[in-house]
Amino acid sequence: MPKIIINEEKCNGCGLCINACPAAILFLNQKTKKIQYANIESCLECKACEIQCQREAIFIDTLS
Repeated sequence: MPKIIINEEKCNGCGLCINACPAAILFLNQKTKKIQYANIESCLECKACEIQCQREAIFIDTLS
């Protein structure tokens, strides 16, 4: 199972990663305005979210 690492200091909540995720597991926390994930077991490990993030705030660790 992949490990999704979100650096909240870098994340500005732009949502590019949400739009890129074909598994639809990312969402914007309305309270913190930061990206979060749910149902990690549905992650396709495609790294589309990581590639789209212009701030390098999300990383998919497939080696864990």
